[in-house]
Order: sequence, then structure tokens, then C-alpha cells
Amino acid sequence: MPRPERPLDPFAGPVEQFAFDLRKLREKAGSPGYRELGRLSHYSASTLADAARGQRLPSLAVTLAFVRACGGDEQTWERRWRDIAETTAAEPEGPSPYVGLKAFTEQDADRFFGRERLVGKLLGKLEHHDTVLVVGASGSGKSSLLRAGLLARRTGRLITPSTCEQLPRTEELLVVDQFEEIFSLPHRDEFIADLTDRRHQTVIGLRADFYGHCARYPGLAGAVEDAQVLVGPMTTDELRKAITQPAVEVGCALETGLVARLIADATGEPGVLPHVSHALLETWRRRRGNTLTLTSYHESGGIARAVANTAEHAFTGLDAQQRLRARQVFLRLVTPGDGTEDTKRRVKRSELAADEVVEHLAKARILTVDDDSVEISHEAVIRSWPRLRDWLAEARDDLRVHRRLTTAAADWEAHGRDAGSLYRGAPLTQAADWAQREPDALNAAEKAFLDASKAAAEHDLATERRRTTTLRRVVALLAALLLVATTATVFAVRAQRQTTEQRTNAFAQKAIAEANGLQDRDPGLAAQLRLAAYRLSGLPVARDSLLSTFAAPQVTVVRGHREAASFALFSPDGKVMATVADDKTLILWDFTDRHHPTELGRAHAGDGATHGMAFSPDGRTLATAGWDGAIRLFDVSDPRRPVEKARVVGHEGQVQAVQFTPDSRRLVSSGQDKTIRVWDIAGPATLLRTIQAHEELVHSISLNRAGTTIASSSWDGTVKLWEAATGAHLATITSPDVIAFDAVVFHPNGRMIATGADNGEVRLWDVTDPRNPAPLGLLSGHIFSIHALAFSPDGRFLASGGGDKTTRLWDVTDPRDAQLATALAGHTDTLWSVAFSPDSRHAVTATTDAEVRVLDVANLNYPQHRQTVWKIDYDRRGRYFATVSSDGTIKLWRPEDRHAAPIVTLPELAADDEAITVDLHPERDVVFGASKAGNVLWDVTDRDRPRELSRAITGNLMIVGATFSHDGRTLAVSEYDGVIGLWNVSDPANPVKTGSFAVPKTDTVWQVEFSQDDRTIVIASGSRELQLWDVSDPSAPRAHPALRTDENPNPIRRGGQAGREEVMTVVIHGNVMAFANMDNSGALYDISDPSHPRKLGSLPNDGGPLQRLAFSPDGTLIAAGTTDDVIRVWDVRDPRNPQLRAVLHGHTERVWGVAFAPDNRTLTTAGADRTVRVWDIDVEATAARVCAATTAHLSSRHWEQYFPGVDPRPLC
Repeated sequence: MPRPERPLDPFAGPVEQFAFDLRKLREKAGSPGYRELGRLSHYSASTLADAARGQRLPSLAVTLAFVRACGGDEQTWERRWRDIAETTAAEPEGPSPYVGLKAFTEQDADRFFGRERLVGKLLGKLEHHDTVLVVGASGSGKSSLLRAGLLARRTGRLITPSTCEQLPRTEELLVVDQFEEIFSLPHRDEFIADLTDRRHQTVIGLRADFYGHCARYPGLAGAVEDAQVLVGPMTTDELRKAITQPAVEVGCALETGLVARLIADATGEPGVLPHVSHALLETWRRRRGNTLTLTSYHESGGIARAVANTAEHAFTGLDAQQRLRARQVFLRLVTPGDGTEDTKRRVKRSELAADEVVEHLAKARILTVDDDSVEISHEAVIRSWPRLRDWLAEARDDLRVHRRLTTAAADWEAHGRDAGSLYRGAPLTQAADWAQREPDALNAAEKAFLDASKAAAEHDLATERRRTTTLRRVVALLAALLLVATTATVFAVRAQRQTTEQRTNAFAQKAIAEANGLQDRDPGLAAQLRLAAYRLSGLPVARDSLLSTFAAPQVTVVRGHREAASFALFSPDGKVMATVADDKTLILWDFTDRHHPTELGRAHAGDGATHGMAFSPDGRTLATAGWDGAIRLFDVSDPRRPVEKARVVGHEGQVQAVQFTPDSRRLVSSGQDKTIRVWDIAGPATLLRTIQAHEELVHSISLNRAGTTIASSSWDGTVKLWEAATGAHLATITSPDVIAFDAVVFHPNGRMIATGADNGEVRLWDVTDPRNPAPLGLLSGHIFSIHALAFSPDGRFLASGGGDKTTRLWDVTDPRDAQLATALAGHTDTLWSVAFSPDSRHAVTATTDAEVRVLDVANLNYPQHRQTVWKIDYDRRGRYFATVSSDGTIKLWRPEDRHAAPIVTLPELAADDEAITVDLHPERDVVFGASKAGNVLWDVTDRDRPRELSRAITGNLMIVGATFSHDGRTLAVSEYDGVIGLWNVSDPANPVKTGSFAVPKTDTVWQVEFSQDDRTIVIASGSRELQLWDVSDPSAPRAHPALRTDENPNPIRRGGQAGREEVMTVVIHGNVMAFANMDNSGALYDISDPSHPRKLGSLPNDGGPLQRLAFSPDGTLIAAGTTDDVIRVWDVRDPRNPQLRAVLHGHTERVWGVAFAPDNRTLTTAGADRTVRVWDIDVEATAARVCAATTAHLSSRHWEQYFPGVDPRPLC
């Protein structure tokens, strides 16, 4: 929203003078707000405000837009801008650290940053598979990953289908980039057949929208089904590294504002990486000295316009005749999509008769030219350049005819001008008609082919009569063959069914890839696509994707406004949601169905924009703060018919914020006139008090729950506290580097406030004594001004949002050590408000993109600990589960309420301690926890007051593993040096050591487990053996023969060294024992006779090592946490033949803890990403949850878009 202007010294320099004069121009235009200028100029309000700030020279485009919106003389201002730009510009020297539109090559590996994790994943896939598919949307960075990521680390050969008609005979790694080209080439069948028959490692790069084409080739579909690497959007940290590190490597610097702007502009945009790279290249060319500046970025056109600006500038630099040839060149270099996006096409230089045009466009880096071929530098040119899009739209049908003609002519030439390759019938008619309309578009080869086709057609016509006679004789033969044809039809139907199934499966896999890309922007559609993919195909990858749906934040997008949504909040009972927008409408929504809000009623919100809004605590009145200077009070007792019942006027200028007192009888407001006003609204509105509060606009206000204290934030750089009853000033808060405070809010307990500033800072303050506020903590992460803050009513979370388009949730349970719970993208413009539902389970945001988004807070997967979570253990009755973390804490949780705080947090044993393991007693509410500082048995019967029972369980070194026996009488603990201690815990307050023994051939014992009868202990240790010990007499443990686990004849090699085969984890159910080694292998054994374990089967695993195993209580499933961030689940009802049932995606780092709930279908996991996640592994239950959270079917438009040619069907 607009900000009052700060003083400028016009004599400080040319940039300051320029900004000063822009302000004068705006004043002459009547001082319109920057939002209004933004609507007129199609630039954001913040960009226009920055232009008049005087800190840097705005771009020419922004300057002219500003001038145009204010009615100024554009030519005069453009001359002034160029004069100033010349005095501040510097000529770039040296090679650019950015590659622009072209893909990175092996030689560019030293400036290829941000994809290290994906490169590692690709290399990991190649350790297990001969063929790997790298798939992603156009512009996602596939080619760069293959060249600068893979081939810079592995020796191999790179080809593209259009430049290599036959596969090279090589035993080295073969990388086939831009594989989508093959589907438009005549030799595709032979090429794909050779590829699928290849016996050496192959990596294929494919654009996601061509995924369905693979289904036409069963060998290809099978080869890539299980080995895929999805190239998705970069994370914020990855993007920051890709932006900054290349410049750092060559000694350049980037302004902080530039990095923030690039990240903000790129976040959530599909196929954005080539635009980022090109914008950075153009910014580097315009850099000031060795610094890349935000001004230079704006001059380039930014991410949105840099590519188009470069292409348009190059095109307009041609004369009239050259422009005609340039159009023909570009049309030749594009293959029109058929149900897919248009793609670039590489052609031989001989196909183009416009060398001077090609060279001109190549200098501008719009085309890429090598010795004998030409292509568009990147498909971003096709997507981003309006002129080319218009050409393609005008000539799409003709272009398809031309492209088929070009291919046919090339095929004719390749076959020695064989007459069988000539056009006949409808293709000849279409081509001849097109050539008559566009004679200049034909090259020599195409003209020769078309002439030969016409001659052949005339010859065919002369021989037609002779054919007729022959055909009559054939009729009799055909009748005889009819019976044979009938039989063949049966086989054809079967083949058609198989082809249809493969095609549908390919569409399903493509839809899954699309769903991953849509998750932030439209999570509802993403969930529907996953469900549709599963319903249509039943593929394992579709099942896994569906089961992983709720690992991501669940957001409901509410669309009802036509213009920027400025505010949204919930009624006190949580049944109604109110939204207001710049379209001057107030809408009330029925929120009783949280996933499907429906409109109840709407009202005219006022003659100007509305910035603030509040429900009265009794829920009967809604107040709005209008930029027209009025406060409007609406009677919303019947939300189907909201009625304006009063209009309160008194502020001079815009009203910024409104808040009700707890009794609903008074209203507090703030405004542009720098005041806070208190109104009695029990009857006709009466002004009770005016507080001359600040030196500039008062942007927000908040009342504590008791209504005794008011907090106000202002653009004068202060937050102030006031006594509500008298208006007395209590305290002033300031912060270094803060020019303006945009937001302030009271915590529900009234003893803390949060503030949001223009520099992106969120701070917490202790206001227990409102006359002496004290800082509690700084929450860092936002990169632009904070416009919105809200505490959840239960006090656990703070939500923040603003100019960087993100919503961040902070766990403020400990305000001195607040933790980021999650950061959510999805909005495409500035976020103006955030509010929680009364039950704290939902949060709603409103932004300039006209969307209102409702976040399901109750089902978020957010960090529950400050450091890695090592283990999870369930109470046998399912009442709670325990987690243990490196942060020194052991916590108990209710599995049915993931949003609630832990029901028990056991005290840390010592400062800065690190907890190691936890185990729950099978019968009592007793918890054993071990840490570096000591080991404790707790009684947690009273969840509010856990009671320490004993610290008697000790050893020579720290305890790293522990487990209670099934009867609860014995606790086995493993020490770091491999010693096992046995303790009688029949009386947990007085444990007694009954025996111990040292495990031979080991350095560390990772895990100990009791057999079902408690007579045997199985030990997973740092050796290649499983140790089985008879502990039926704990005073005299006896070793059974050790079980060798290094059966793997081909241990996986990593970094040139043999894979480790140490046993990492073991688990037992009944007489079945499962274990996993560090070399990725896992196996099941029958241990009914512990002296002679008998192998039953192996756990199939093509991923990373299994770090922790868990049986379901009924013994039918095994789950494993892995080093590759996923959870694998096997069906082991037949332990001789375990079947992979699910692969769950959601964790972002290693998974250490896995445990099933007693219901056998709920799985809880945790790991290095600090989150504790609860999964429902019943696929139909998950499908039902998707149906409840979204609409029951895809729209016809979406169905045709993602599943073309497949009959729509209900999903729920």
C-alpha cells in the first residue's frame, strides 16, 4: 500500500534529483496512491514507490510507466533517464559468470551451483540401474544437470536425437538429452529399439509433457518406469546459491536487494531457470563496477521481460526484408505441440537460406549456431516472446503441414529419392495448397520433393484404370482371407488394450510429475491429479504419490474476488470467514466445511479500498477500515444478508486498522492522520478519545485480550504501547535498521507482542510490564516488508507474511528460542493479512493476487524438535508415542492430535545434553531415556507432573540402545563399547542389575531386541554378524552361533570402495526376525530355533541404506527409514517373498525413526529434518481423505489437459 514520502535532498546527486522530480510529477497528477499508479502502469506499487525513493536509478521501463501513469512527457523523461544512466554505468569487462539462455556444459561445471543434491541423487540411481530417466518441465534445468552436473563427474558421451540418427557403439555412459525430439523424427522406431536393447548405462533427458509418448514403446516404458529423477523447482536456498555463487567465484558482488528480488520473482514460477540465468547475464552486462545491482536488473527487464526484451531488440534491429526472413527462420526452428507445448527444433544450416539473419540473432544469443546446425537457444524464447507466440498462433496449422513436408523431404533424400517416399493423396493436396500460399517458405529440397510428388501423382492417375481391373480379381481373394482376419482381430483387440493401458499409465506418470510442480500453487488440483493417476493406473508410483499427498501442506484456495484481496479473517465461532478486496466487495463464507467454503452473502464494502477488518467478540458486527476515511459497521448476525448499519467518520485520510474491545461496545481505529481513536458504538457512534500517537501513518493496532493495553505500529519507525482506558503513553519500542513498522499483534496471554518491520524483521517482545518492554527474540527469514502478523489463539504459533509472497509459521512455545515451523509459497503477489481460526487449526491469508488461501495448520508437518529425532516408540495401547532427539529432549505425543503441543516433555538431564534413545514399558506408564549425561526411568502416569523414578541404570560408557522385554520385567541396554547390561525393572524405582556380557568383534552396538518369548536377545552391531544370545538366565547369558549377514555377492560400491555390510538395524515379530545392512540389503529369518536361524526371504531395495526397521503389530508389514529421505513399506505376509507396498515421500533428510501404531495402518516417522510425521498407509483411506478435502472430480478442462483421450470417470 502507499507510503508517505520521506524528505529527499535534490542536491545530493543526480539520482536523488531524478526521484525528487518524479515526486513533483506525482503531486501535479493529484498525488494518486502507488496502488492506483500500479493499476494504470501494470507495475507493482512497491516498484513504483522505490522509483521515487532516490536510493537508486529506476529502470527505464519503470520510469516511463511512472511518467505515463502521471500524464508526463515520456520523451523528455527518457532523455533525462539516459543522461543519468550514462554517468553511472560501467562497461563490463571479462567473461560473464552466467550462461544466459544456453544450457550449461561440462566446461561450465565451475559455475553450476544449486543442484548438488539432485546430482547426488542421479549418481545414486546410476549405482543401481542401467537406464535412468531424468524428467522435468521445460526450463527446469534438465540439460544443465546432465551436462554440468553428470558429465562433469562421469565420463560419457552426450547426443541428441536430431543430430544422431544411430546410437554410437560405445560402452561408456551414454546421455541422450532432449529425448522429446525423437517423437517427431522418422527414424524414431529404430532409434528407440536400439536404445532399449543397449547393454550399457544410459541416461535419458525428457520433457515432462512428452512422458505419455513413452507408452507407445513398451520396451522404453519398462526401462524407465523404476528409475527416474524428477527435476523440480529449486528450493530457496538452492536458488540463492545458483544466483550468488557464480558471481562470487569471479570476484563480483550482488546487492542484497537484487538477490531478494530475484528469489521473489522466481519463486513459484514454472520453467523459470533460463529466465533467471538470462536476466542475470543481462544484469551482469549492466553492472556498476564489480557489483550487480537491482537497478541493472530492472533495466534488463527482470525475469519476466529480459528474454522478450532481448529477442525484440534483436528483431527490430533488422530491416524489413530481413524481418520477413527472420519470421521464416523462427517458424522453421519450432515444432508445434500436439497436446504438448511447442518445442524448439535443431536444423541444418543448409535448410536455412538467411545466413546474415541467423548470425545477427546468434550474436544476441537468441539462436545457437554450431558448425552445421542452428536452434533457438532455449524454449523460454518460445514461451516468453510475444511476437513469436503470435506468429505461431497465426501459422500453427500451416506450420504442422510445413514440418511434415520438411521431414518427408529429408526422408526422401535419405532414401536416394525413392518414389515410395513421395507424397500422395491428402498429404500432397495439403502441402500443395500451403506452398501456393507461401511460395517463399520452401527451401530447395522441399520444392524438389513437392515437384516430384506432383509428377508421381499425375503418373498414378494414368495407371488407375489398370489398377481397377486388378482390384476386382483381388476381391475374391479377400473373401477367403476374411476368416483369417477375424482371428487376427482378436489378437489386435488384445494388443489395443495393452497399448491403451500403457498410454494411460504414461499419462498417470506425467500427471504425478505435474502434481509435484503444482503443489505450492494449487495443492487441491495436485491432490486430484495424484488420485486420478492412481485410479486410472494403479501403478506403484501412483500409489506412492497418493499416499504422500498429505506430507505437503494442505491449502484450500478460495476464489471469489476479481481484484486484490486485502483482508480475511474468521468469525469468533469459526463458522464464517470474511474477505474484502479492492473490487469493493465484502464476502461472507460458510466455513463449516473447512475444505469447501461456500459463499453466504456479500455487501458493498465502500467507495475505496479496505485495509483493515475486525469481528466484534459477540460475532454480530463486522467493522471495516476504508481508504475513503470511513469506518463501516455491518450487521452480520445473518451472514446471508450482511447489512451496513452505520458509518463512522472522523479520521482525516485513510483508516488503516480497526479493533473491538472485549465487550464489543467500543471500537479502536488508527489512520493516516497519525492518530488512534476510541469510539463508543453501543448506540450512535461517539468519539471518546483521540490519541496523537505517532509522527507518521499508524499502520496497525492490537489490543491485549483484557482490552487494557493498545499496541500501535507506525511508519515513523516506532511501536508504542498505550493505556486503553486513558490513552496514556506507556512505552516506545524501536529497532536498529528499521525505518517503518508495518505490523504489531498481542499474544493471547497478553504478556508478549510481535512486531513486523519494513526490512523483513519479525521480533518478539516481553510486555509483561508494558512500561518496560524487553526483547525476546528475532525471527529471520523474510526478505521484504512484513505486512501481516497473527498469533494462533492457543498461543503456540505466530504467522507472518508480506512482500516476499510467503507465509511463515513460527513455533513460539519458547519465545526465546522460537523455531520456524514451515514456510509456504503459493501466492504470486504481496500478502496483506493473515488470521487464525478460533480453534487454531486453520490460517487464512489474503494477497494482491486476488486469492484467499486457507492453510490446514492442524495437519502440518513441522519440526517438533530442534535437532535430529533418533527414535520413536509407541505405547502398546496407542495412547501416546515417544520421540527422542539430539536436542536433549524426550517428548510424548497424542497420535490423534498432531497440532497439539506434546503432552509430556521430560526434563533435560543436563545443560546442552544430547538424548540418545528412549523405550516405553509395555505395561506401565514408565519411560526409559538415555543421554550422554545419564539415564533415567520416569513415571508419566500424571502427564502434567512426570516423576523421576531412578538413575541407577549406568554403565562404563554411554548407553546407545535400550529395550524392555515383552513381559516388562527386564530392560536390556547397550553401551557404546559393545557391552550389554540386563536389569530387573519389576520395580522401576529400584532397578537391579542381573547380568551383562560383551559382544565380540564389534565397536558399537546399534540396537538390541528381545525375541517374542524374551529368552533371546538379538544384537545389531558394527560387525558383519548378528549376535544372538540366550538370556533365559540373565546371570549367565550364553551366545548362540553368530549369523553372518554379508551374503551380498556384489556389495554396492561408493566412491570406489566396497559397500559397508555392518548390521544397522534389527526387529522381531513372533519367530520372524528382519535386519538390514549398511550395504542396502535386508533379509528375514526364522529364529524359532535361535541356534539355527533359517533364511526366509530378502527385502527388495533399490534405494539408500535402511536405517531403522519396524514391524506392524500384526506382523504383516515392515517399514524402514532410509538415508535417501524416504520410507519404504513391505508386505511380509509371505516372508519368503516380501513385496514392496509403498514408498512414502515427504521428509527432506535422513529418516531415523519409524514405528507403527496399534491399528496397523498408521505409521509415524522422524529424522534429521526434525519433523515427526504421521502417515496413513491405507491407500483407500487416503483417497477418501483427498475426496473430503477437494472436489470429487477433475474439471473437464483439466481432464483433457492431463489425460487427453481418456474417458473421464469419477474419482471418489
